[in-house]
Amino acid sequence: MLTEMLMRPAAEACAWSAADFADDTDYVLALSPTHIAEVDDALASVLSRRIPLEEVQEQDFPLATLGPILKEVQSELEIGRGFAVIRNVPVGRYSVDELELLYAGLLSHLGVLITQDTKGTFVEQVADRGMSYESIQVRGYMTRAELTPHCDSGDVVALLCLRPAKSGGTSQISSSISIYNEILRTRPEYLEPLYRGFHHNIRGNGPAGEWENVTRHRVPVFSYHQGRLSGRYNLKAIQTAEQLPGVEPLSEFEQEAVAYVGELALRDDLRLDMDLRAGDLQLLNNHTVLHTRTAFEDDEDPEKGRLLLRAWINMPNSRPLDPEFADHFNTGPRQPPAIKT
Repeated sequence: MLTEMLMRPAAEACAWSAADFADDTDYVLALSPTHIAEVDDALASVLSRRIPLEEVQEQDFPLATLGPILKEVQSELEIGRGFAVIRNVPVGRYSVDELELLYAGLLSHLGVLITQDTKGTFVEQVADRGMSYESIQVRGYMTRAELTPHCDSGDVVALLCLRPAKSGGTSQISSSISIYNEILRTRPEYLEPLYRGFHHNIRGNGPAGEWENVTRHRVPVFSYHQGRLSGRYNLKAIQTAEQLPGVEPLSEFEQEAVAYVGELALRDDLRLDMDLRAGDLQLLNNHTVLHTRTAFEDDEDPEKGRLLLRAWINMPNSRPLDPEFADHFNTGPRQPPAIKT
């Protein structure tokens, strides 16, 4: 079902271009020694009480001066530019298990963690596992390949860098709202198929049965709902869905429209590049920001390989979404994958 289309440029703070950020001072929050001490104390308290990471709530992880700043970040993610980087997270003195707990504590000040797969994973380790990105069932975070532009699930995707790659692995982000404005300006005929949307390959993350591997409905690339424009795009998920039973192949015109979104996401003037360093926490609003990363090479020592922690968050201040646009896994609007035992 085709919903209302916005036929004028979206004039929002999240409609930005690369030229809007001459350096990273506008979007990087560097933690001070006081902030870090608060994080250390909060983590020690959670560890002493043996609270599982999926149960950590804001009151369990008190941050007297950093907490109010994280609320400002929460607001910036939804009604501002849609992304931020928190720098100097103390990743060097804790184990990975402890860092996952620290990570959950920080993110509890922004929203609620949701699971990312049918196993119920709340924090995923992003690292090369020697898999091929060409496989229909392989998710890009398991490889070292260059990825296609996409957004994740949940209102926000968070990536905490524990170790950068030896070379490569540059994070690349773009505003899906600016991409929309450019499509409206240059190829408005593409908007109708993009609003109608496409089936997504969800790689076994749906409920068991007919809709385990593909969305039962078309997921719009763009959705204009209750006065807010949102984007949802995953080039590989759209392209590989065609290989699944019951999915009608894209027409040539639809293929052109889908490809154009990906081209714009990587265009120099719309794309912002950032090299995440150890201790950088990148936060992206999935409804307004697309992301990808370049291919990378790791150190020969596996203990020095690129390692990030990924989490998906639903925020209490997030925008209203059309139900079909917000249903990613055939589990309902804003709901995570179906847990399977």
